[in-house]
Amino acid sequence: ATAFYAQTEEQNFEATSQTFFDRKYEATGIELESTYYVGRFDLRGSVTLTDAKIAEDAISPELEGNTPRRQPDVLYSLIGRYSLDSGAFGVSLVGASEAYAQDSNDLTFDGYTQVNLFASYQLSQNLSASINVNNAFDAVGITEAEEGSVPDNGIIRARTLTGRSTSVSLRYQF
Repeated sequence: ATAFYAQTEEQNFEATSQTFFDRKYEATGIELESTYYVGRFDLRGSVTLTDAKIAEDAISPELEGNTPRRQPDVLYSLIGRYSLDSGAFGVSLVGASEAYAQDSNDLTFDGYTQVNLFASYQLSQNLSASINVNNAFDAVGITEAEEGSVPDNGIIRARTLTGRSTSVSLRYQF
């Protein structure tokens, strides 16, 4: 476990909104990580709990006290893996709680959990095969957006998690 208190400041220019920033942030929280082994099975997990705020804003003081954009209160991951004599398989969960799109704290992104599956097998001394399925259930998660509230046209420009993807690979070592 690691407890933290952080202070940072930012002087910046955002090209997309043509906005200058001159502000200070504060965050407190705790990070927890653990691993548990039972025979051939291992479980690894982490969670970060954060309480962040805009402490000072020289240009937009009305934002002071708001939560910084895209900062969820909870970030987490959980990985379960079973090891075989010649391989392993498992599942990982990665997620976040809801977060604000912008510093105005008007528009909120829903939290999400992304499920990933993996397996590998050693076919021979030099040859192995693996398969990975990322975002297996095609979860929708918005990670950032340009707008801080829904505009009159109802269109928000946002970036999301990548949809489901699968990769299969063969690896030969020589």
